[in-house]
Amino acid sequence: METIFEVKNVTKSYKKGSITANSDISMSVHKGEILGLLGPNGAGKSTLIKQMVAHTDSTDGVITYKGINVKNQAKRVSREVAYYSQEPASLTSLKVKEAIYFCGRLRGLTRKSADAETAKLIGQLGLDEVQHKMLQRISGGQKRLAGIGTTLIGASQVLILDEPTNELDPKKRRLVWDIIQERNRDGVTIILVTHNILEAEQVVDRVAVINHGKLLALDKVSALKERVDQRLRVDITFQSNENTHFMMEELATFGALIPKTEQQARMMIEKNNLADIIEFIQSREDIHSYAITPPTLEDVYFHIDGDLNKEEPSNV
Repeated sequence: METIFEVKNVTKSYKKGSITANSDISMSVHKGEILGLLGPNGAGKSTLIKQMVAHTDSTDGVITYKGINVKNQAKRVSREVAYYSQEPASLTSLKVKEAIYFCGRLRGLTRKSADAETAKLIGQLGLDEVQHKMLQRISGGQKRLAGIGTTLIGASQVLILDEPTNELDPKKRRLVWDIIQERNRDGVTIILVTHNILEAEQVVDRVAVINHGKLLALDKVSALKERVDQRLRVDITFQSNENTHFMMEELATFGALIPKTEQQARMMIEKNNLADIIEFIQSREDIHSYAITPPTLEDVYFHIDGDLNKEEPSNV
């Protein structure tokens, strides 16, 4: 399997080492995959990808792109890797159509090809009504879509997208995920930075879980679920608030219980205890309904991150 990026023992610190953005991270990105970098805001994800595209130097460690240190080929990386940043676009003095078009030209498209791809992306992203407006004069969600358009134009074989669906409504988020998957089917390698666990689970091939600047896990979603948590999730809804407290106390004897609302709770149950808890739930009139599902990536994330939080976190 061909490696596109290789990250080896990478650390980034600021203020003479008093603040650590990420610490001793090692990972690889394989050709043709969608790799998700998953973690909360401030986890160190954005800093890592800035290091990968040579926008910021690492304090320690080495990052290679196709086998060569990114420090020695920053121009090549910028030419071959399309990077969408959370930060405001540097093209805000341009109109939407101009920004997408000129990014295509910078990536080597002819005028005719850049025109055609710009028109296609504007249509795909629903930017027709604002294509002649300045980027600085459109809404946050429209700016994000325009920024995605500037990233997608051209024949880049690697896309790095930092929180691409922030500020988008559910329809637009689904649209962006569909386009990302379409590009991936065409052979494009994609690194997707997100803290939206539920959405990420639908599109990524592998996921790197990052928090407090550390790489906590890296594997396929299915393998992480299998390795980290083989319990089943039981979501329970109670009939009323009157006896909820006592019911939760009784349920907690079967396993870890997490109250979700005044009338809802979630439990993670070992498979060999499942029959007992179902029998208990079905015998209680105070329980309105329940649902049993395998663990999601969200459950896995909180399980992994919970283990880390038992330790002393590094400065972020």
